[in-house]
Amino acid sequence: MVKEARLVENFLDMVKISSPSLKEREMGDYLIKVLKELGLEVMEDEAGEKNGGNCGNIIGILKAPGKKKVLFSAHMDTVLPCDKVTPVIEGRIIKSDGTSVLGGDDKGGIASIIEMLRVIKENNLDHPEIVVIFSMAEEIGLLGAKSFNIEKYNIDYGFILDSSGKPGVAIVKAPSAAKGKLIIEGKPAHAGIAPENGINALVVAAEAIGKIKLGRIDEETTSNIGTVTGGTAVNIVMPQIEMMYEARSLDGTKLRALLKETMDIFEETCKKYGAKFENTVKIGYDGFSVDENSEVANIFKKAAQNAGVASEMKSSGGGSDTNIYNGKGVPCLNLAVGMSKVHTKEEFILIDDMVAMSKLLLEVIKEC
Repeated sequence: MVKEARLVENFLDMVKISSPSLKEREMGDYLIKVLKELGLEVMEDEAGEKNGGNCGNIIGILKAPGKKKVLFSAHMDTVLPCDKVTPVIEGRIIKSDGTSVLGGDDKGGIASIIEMLRVIKENNLDHPEIVVIFSMAEEIGLLGAKSFNIEKYNIDYGFILDSSGKPGVAIVKAPSAAKGKLIIEGKPAHAGIAPENGINALVVAAEAIGKIKLGRIDEETTSNIGTVTGGTAVNIVMPQIEMMYEARSLDGTKLRALLKETMDIFEETCKKYGAKFENTVKIGYDGFSVDENSEVANIFKKAAQNAGVASEMKSSGGGSDTNIYNGKGVPCLNLAVGMSKVHTKEEFILIDDMVAMSKLLLEVIKEC
């Protein structure tokens, strides 16, 4: 029932639409049109206005009064560079031409959801009440999901299509995450005439960084300084340095302990040198853990069996809208859709995986 040519055409149409975070308007309009043509009740919320974007979350509802309410979701935005995406088909692989990302993250997920809806409508298939959410600004902090009032829809459980890996993989556990700036204020001085009168922020930072934990702390926890900026001129003792820091853990208690230890080390080191320390690090979202024997997990495992694909329940080191919806009380799995090398110019997706994902979603529908 899944029509491969239609699925691929829809995917290619979407990846050609530029949709960086907070600028999803054209993509949103495309999806509004498609969902209305399929007969869904369609609306757009105020997430764009709340977050400084030009498009809100796009919501579509396929009614089925008295039945379970099931969420299917994927995000509209893609990471840069995505201003001009030129997809290339090589055999059974779709990739970019190497000048941009492809946008399979997450338009691969959107394409499979749309194909699922099309098959349901044209074959008049029995279905639960389906709530579709195409979220905005996922890539810069899950902003669309955070702003979405999911509680008012009384959803029983959901499936988020936003993970790398082969169809059949479901993420049932993902980390809490924190990020923000680490700022050290030293004191400027002429580097050649009176360096002893200054406080070199880089020296302070270097000592602190040598003491904190970075990289993989344990199997559940990571820590990273990703960017560093500072200095005004080569002949001036560096007066300030700013670093972007992030940490993640599948154990929220571990994350909070790591953050306290890290900030304490920076505070103590700055005090030693007479420098000042500020930070904007905060937890952006909490992790989630879904029981592998829960209703939503069992539905997925049965659907995968029916579709002839191996099911696998896994944990992930990445966050997604799934974190937010679980945190708001809706048990959700994050499903792999086949996208590979995401966030790079080498990103690609297999046509066979998109077809398999669409078929798997139809089996999920049957089991709901």
